[in-house]
Amino acid sequence: MLPAVACAMPLAAQDVPAELAPAAPTPAPASTETYPRAFFDRFYPQTALELLQRVPGFSLDAGAELRGFAGAAGNVLVDGERPTIKSGGLEDFLRRIPANAVERIEVTRGAQRAGETAGQSLVANVIRKPQSFAGTWSGELERNPAGLVYPRGEVSFTAPLGAWSTTTKVNAFWEQFTFDNIDRIRRDAAAALVSFDEETLPSTLRDAFIATEAQRLVAGGTLTINARFGNSRFYQETGRDGFLGRLPDGGPADRRSDIRFDSEFWAGELSADWTGRVSQGWVLKLLALGSFEDGEQSSANVVAEPPGAAPVINRFASQDLPIEVLTRATIGKLEGSLRPEFGIETAYNRLDSRIALEVEDASGVRPIALPASDVRVAEVRGETFGNLVWVVAPRWTVEAGLAAELSKLTVSGDAAGGNEFFFVKPSLAVTFQSSDALQLRAALRRSVGQLDFGDFAASANAEDDRLLAGNPDLGPDKTWRASLTGDLRLKGGYALNVQAFHEWRTDVLEQIVLPSGVPGLANAGSARVWGIESEAAVPLTGLIKGGLLEVSADFRDAAFTDPISGQSRVVTDLTNPEITIDFRQDLTEARIAWGGRYEPALRTTTFFANEEIIDRRGRRLTAFVETTRFFGVKMQLEVRNIGQTRFPRDRQLFAPDRSGAFIGSEELDRERGEFVKFTISDQF
Repeated sequence: MLPAVACAMPLAAQDVPAELAPAAPTPAPASTETYPRAFFDRFYPQTALELLQRVPGFSLDAGAELRGFAGAAGNVLVDGERPTIKSGGLEDFLRRIPANAVERIEVTRGAQRAGETAGQSLVANVIRKPQSFAGTWSGELERNPAGLVYPRGEVSFTAPLGAWSTTTKVNAFWEQFTFDNIDRIRRDAAAALVSFDEETLPSTLRDAFIATEAQRLVAGGTLTINARFGNSRFYQETGRDGFLGRLPDGGPADRRSDIRFDSEFWAGELSADWTGRVSQGWVLKLLALGSFEDGEQSSANVVAEPPGAAPVINRFASQDLPIEVLTRATIGKLEGSLRPEFGIETAYNRLDSRIALEVEDASGVRPIALPASDVRVAEVRGETFGNLVWVVAPRWTVEAGLAAELSKLTVSGDAAGGNEFFFVKPSLAVTFQSSDALQLRAALRRSVGQLDFGDFAASANAEDDRLLAGNPDLGPDKTWRASLTGDLRLKGGYALNVQAFHEWRTDVLEQIVLPSGVPGLANAGSARVWGIESEAAVPLTGLIKGGLLEVSADFRDAAFTDPISGQSRVVTDLTNPEITIDFRQDLTEARIAWGGRYEPALRTTTFFANEEIIDRRGRRLTAFVETTRFFGVKMQLEVRNIGQTRFPRDRQLFAPDRSGAFIGSEELDRERGEFVKFTISDQF
């Protein structure tokens, strides 16, 4: 792989031994901090992901749900290149890389190369050791609040295999998580009690995946092959004892409901890319990627009223098979004050979706018709683009980009339709390095959202008794985003990154009543979203030896004219605020560390055609202690949800939709108890 183009500056970290500091900076303005592998020794990291988590003031961004390969790029490169993976995500890829296979991490402010990390103000580059052999393994036991103990295991290793350098990870886990003390209370419009349900909700998830990467020199460049394959299953069994018009009084229930939900999929991905120099300073990159996910879901809602009577059974089953094939070619210049990049991308995406609903009672079995229950959605897309990094002056850099996309989407089956789209996506960012410590950045970018083909097909939710129709006329949402970012990095590991942003969104996807008369998703208008996103790292060396405080705080708000009620509201699924406070103390001589995480309460609002749901999460507290004192391995004990975490939900119901009369509410009071996890890990 090609090394990143960057210039070094003094290492920013707390309590850094002099021998770990890099060479003195060059006279040019510093835009990169270099962290050698030895800097992280005090944390006893096992994977590249854990190394990145310990970089002061850096927060991993796995990428957005945007159309195109580069449009969804995160803020991490590996050996100067973006990993050519999609399934599993960036975090899973970084877990493949053993920490001892990493030579250093470079954190760069702003783009040093056009395209790969467009729009990111802070980029980390993980530089691996060439042809190294290293590995890491971990075993874990977790105890859930009900007292059940279950295992997890993972092993990763990097090794030369002939002319190839390979990295492989195998992981498997099984876990069960529950909500405790669940009460579901339904009231009418006058707040009179309609029903009170006592509910249990055990959920089980199991995963098993293998992922591998292989690299070698071919035709003067580097050929990289990535593959991932595995199986995942999730199932949930909900039991409800219902009391009609009364509270539980120790007597028998008036109604019994049992809901079984089962979801399973097999997923695979294979990609190959070649990167090499084709002339002085110019690099060519070719990529081909294919992926699939073959999944099935089923649920059965069995209701007996009173318990023991002949039940009414509602059944739901669905099959989904999304596939994607993508090719991409780019050529770009890595050196000089002008660093352009040009490229082309083609993609084919398809989803086959089938859903069936039926009800069974004393009169027999009856199917339930639902619009767009059996559909195929296919899209052919092509994009051409150009990007430019221009070093205008020693302290000024301009990043500009322009992409043009043409796509054709067809829907067939129970719902027929189609559309053709043409989008132009410009971007511009200006960066000013006011000093070695402070960088300022202003950016403007237009992006196009990624359609979820599952929204073209019908869906059902047995737990909330909700049916949604598919919509063959959906189009992607578009966003203009303007942002101002300040990044401050001081000696000793102090770091602060603050970004203020404002977004103008069009064709926002929200739930409405479709022309078929059934609720579903549609392009419902325009919205504005604004806020502040911030990250800070504060070494506490002067107060607590080896102490470090890290804070992430995001505040967001929005304005959207509701197409049903006509009133202004926030957009669906906006969460505000999101705050995380982490403290850690490393007692290096004692080979022990301890700390915790505090997350204040938050709320998220979701709007459907005839209901509004406010999901809350109470404050959450996590604590850990870890050591390497025993048997030469790393041991960690972690406790989550200390003192219980509440997850209340308020559901407001309207008829015939939210422009009509308020007909009642449903309060769901849930608590999740303490999870205790013990992990042993080591490297080889």
